[in-house]
Amino acid sequence: MANETTNSAGYTSMGNVCVNPRGVYNDDTMYDFLDMVSFDGGSYICLKSGTIGVRPKTNMSTENWFCSSIPGSATEEFTELVQTIQNLASAADISATNAGKAASAAAESATEVSKSKDAAETAAANAESAKDVVAGYKNAAEEAKTAAEQAEQNVENMVAGLDQTFEEKTESAIQEINQSVSGKVTEIEQEIAQAKDSMVEDAEQAVNEVINLRKAEINSTGTEQINAVKSQGEMQVENVNDTAADQIAALNAAGGTLESAVERYYAMRRGREIYTVEELDASVTQACTVNRLDGLEGLTCTPSTNETAGVDQIGTLEAFKPLNVNWILDENGNQKITAIEGMPGYKKTGKINRGVMNMGLYYKKERNAEDNGWLHHWSMLPREEEGYRPLSECVRPDGTVQGWMIHPKGLAVDIDGTPYVANGNPIRKKASFANYAYARNQGPAYCFETDADACWILALTMIKYGTTDIQAYMKGCTSYYYQYQITVAEENTNRVIIPTSQANNLEIGSCVSVGLPDDSSNLDRYNDYMHNVADSAMITKIETYDDANSAVYLDVETPITTTTGCYLSTMHWRTGSTDAVKGYDGSPVSNTNGKDICKINEIEIMPGGFSVSGNSLHIIETDAEGNTVCTYYKTNDSRDLTTNLDTIASSFENCGTFPHTNNAWLYVKDQNVDFGKGIMVPVEFGGGSATYWADGWHTGSVPAAGQKSGRGLLRRGGLSYGAVCGASCVYGNNGLSAVHWYFLATLSPNAVRGERQAAA
Repeated sequence: MANETTNSAGYTSMGNVCVNPRGVYNDDTMYDFLDMVSFDGGSYICLKSGTIGVRPKTNMSTENWFCSSIPGSATEEFTELVQTIQNLASAADISATNAGKAASAAAESATEVSKSKDAAETAAANAESAKDVVAGYKNAAEEAKTAAEQAEQNVENMVAGLDQTFEEKTESAIQEINQSVSGKVTEIEQEIAQAKDSMVEDAEQAVNEVINLRKAEINSTGTEQINAVKSQGEMQVENVNDTAADQIAALNAAGGTLESAVERYYAMRRGREIYTVEELDASVTQACTVNRLDGLEGLTCTPSTNETAGVDQIGTLEAFKPLNVNWILDENGNQKITAIEGMPGYKKTGKINRGVMNMGLYYKKERNAEDNGWLHHWSMLPREEEGYRPLSECVRPDGTVQGWMIHPKGLAVDIDGTPYVANGNPIRKKASFANYAYARNQGPAYCFETDADACWILALTMIKYGTTDIQAYMKGCTSYYYQYQITVAEENTNRVIIPTSQANNLEIGSCVSVGLPDDSSNLDRYNDYMHNVADSAMITKIETYDDANSAVYLDVETPITTTTGCYLSTMHWRTGSTDAVKGYDGSPVSNTNGKDICKINEIEIMPGGFSVSGNSLHIIETDAEGNTVCTYYKTNDSRDLTTNLDTIASSFENCGTFPHTNNAWLYVKDQNVDFGKGIMVPVEFGGGSATYWADGWHTGSVPAAGQKSGRGLLRRGGLSYGAVCGASCVYGNNGLSAVHWYFLATLSPNAVRGERQAAA
């Protein structure tokens, strides 16, 4: 398509800046640069404007034609076009904006025409300075080009010729703008000189009238041109976004995908480094510390906040560098990347799924040389001969290995009865292991969080912080369980009044509900009346009301009315609340006060509620002699989910047995962890809040003799659970169908994973 750059002087044609489909090749048609035609079953892109009567050569690139695809497949070069187009589209958007700035500056220079002959001469000089403004636009255009080139770090840009062509077109446009503005300056100078020459000395007033008339004309023309530039810029932004979407669609139709570009991106960044953590046996040490070896040795991480950036020497490594993406699953469970943050089309809200993408890694577990602990190794290269295998989230349903892996960004929100991993208030009272039909509202392969997702969070904790206890660095929202009665009634307001001593416990940015319990003494957040005034509204500010009270302001959509019978209850943080944190890890305000949601390597965790496991459960069973044991089961195919315990026991993977906790919270002393398979199962209880694995398990009540019960698994912690929370924490007390206000959920990109097929 043809783009136009608008300034105060006119339009400049920039020709095609992206692929322009022209249908089937015709000998009588003239083709320009980037025109695309089909010929003899393949696709070809024109490299020389004015090409006519020169046919493409079948399955070959020539000086006139670039072969983008052959019958049945796309060439590798063509799949690399999409990122270049997207980068250049961003540069075009910046250029259009800077053109508007140049036009505005030129108009302002023209209005400097004075009411006297001396001022008229000054106006000419000011008009000359407009050239400096255009020179500034030229620098801005160069900055835009630099920004476009930096975007290459996200996905591969292999089409240097197209980039050079766009640069040339941009330089040409700048030259034309320079010439055009210079012409405008000359025009103004000539008109002023003519007015001066035609006036006699005693006609100074007439001169001034001519100058003022010209000033008004220039101002009017400048305003119109500025508005035209703004309008054109908006249109260009819209056209760029539409074109980018069209290009992705065209690329997919031609056999190329964004996934293939991502595959090449990571393939070119793999190194030979190995990253190792050493987990010592519980019989050797009770410390939560793990030893970081090989490529991790000597590296440090400290979490950030919205105001302060921490240190992250591991998140910047190619093996662990996170990228935010949008994703979906097809009906078979294959991951489809729909957008990458920084690309047109990437979204944080609405009917989309946010995920965090990393390079796909390979893993090996082995005993250490002293035989007193386990070594967990991660590699960027396959190293099959050394016993490495891909992490389960890297294996497609058909058993092939993909070069990336994706984990859910945060919790899911409900939109029109369907969960989406998007920013907003998280779902509650809906998710359970048994309610997998709710997760499938997006498609047949979806389910809630998987064990692979949970294991990755534990792995990141050990890799980045050298510990099994994430709360030693980030507490999460685990000690924020407050309910306060309103002290002052108000109508049509956006705030609640509570005692200042209580308001001081609240965190700006967190969410609270306000409800009127109607004389009920039951203040459980499960009851709808605890949310009937304001439901999970975010605190925007807290101000002094009087000597004893403070006003807590809320982002309610409509004004509320409160009475002294109302209660304020702290609730979960909204998904996306860590987006402003100045790093890959950290919390909005404080990492240590127990009130803030946190994130690790861009993945949000511990928002004030548990995350429901979608692919795993445990069955607790008591035999005739009264012996009780728990068995951990999981499936790697969400399409096989069921609540039939006999079917689960016969068809799901048995990950091991462990003792029950006698209906209490007990800390994990030892557990079996396999990051490759996505397994972490307790072996022994008896640890502490700052020893061994530092997190708690709760298996629930013991069945009667000869009975068994399926229990859902809730991960990492809630508002009031304090020290038992963390990466290894599991609340397994509830039945498979149970729901509650603190039962939250996400959707997993890893709902269907295959068995790795050996290389041929």
